[in-house]
Amino acid sequence: MHSIKHMQTFCTVVEYGGFVGAQAALGMSQPAISTHIRDFEIRLGFRLCHRGRAGFSLTEKGEITYHKCREMLNAISDFDADLGELRNKLTGVLRVGLIDNTVTNGEFPIPDAINRFYSRANDVSLSLTVLSPEDLERELLSGNIHLAIGIFANRHNAISYRHLYTEAHRFYIGQRHPLFNLADDEISMETLRSYPISSRTYLQQADLRYFKKNHNTASVSNMEAQAILITSGSFMGFLPVHYARQWVERGEMRPLEHLALNWNSDFQLAVRSSPAPKNIARVFVEDIEASIQSLVSD
Repeated sequence: MHSIKHMQTFCTVVEYGGFVGAQAALGMSQPAISTHIRDFEIRLGFRLCHRGRAGFSLTEKGEITYHKCREMLNAISDFDADLGELRNKLTGVLRVGLIDNTVTNGEFPIPDAINRFYSRANDVSLSLTVLSPEDLERELLSGNIHLAIGIFANRHNAISYRHLYTEAHRFYIGQRHPLFNLADDEISMETLRSYPISSRTYLQQADLRYFKKNHNTASVSNMEAQAILITSGSFMGFLPVHYARQWVERGEMRPLEHLALNWNSDFQLAVRSSPAPKNIARVFVEDIEASIQSLVSD
């Protein structure tokens, strides 16, 4: 049986992109981490990763081994949670996935839900991961996370989705953009179609539905990258109202609301349809729902 500690060290190094990033998470020095990885490779009989001046990267067998180790470590964590459930105790690791830059949304329930969850007696560790919607669904299906919250354009048959709340999106131009200082009546849809637009890959259909004729486009994987391109003045694009507010208030962005480009996205809670969620995940979902209800009541 391979050491659980070796597997944990190896997975942490992979997930933090190398030995340097994993140091703080593991509380170990680089030489100690290197020794753990080398001992694990000796036990396995093959090389797991390349390390050196070229940087850290997994071998083909290392990639396979990582996924197997992560599955086993997740299973051990879930086993602890199951035993805790038998003792009527919340224990184990709660693994939650979110899309990026949601904290500026006053309707986002996760901070309050976390507070509710940890206000009760428990022995639960929390693993909070920020990923794209596609990656969240993949991590759900692999069992690496218990639940995910985000905007999911494509529904997977093995995942159960439920509506949480809606998020308002507006169309923005940056202060450096040639159209920024023009009056609304000087800006038409035809005018906009003459300029490059940036779209978010996971919302591309919604972002580009008014701009099919635009050829000069950029694509981004997250909202921070979208904001960078808009504030550059070289691209226009959609952002959630709560996220763009900071630049609008500083006069660095302007929403073009007169063209009725506004739209709302559906934020959803996603869990695997089978097997049933762990008790710690079910309790956290109840806290999310209570947080949303509290916001509605206020």
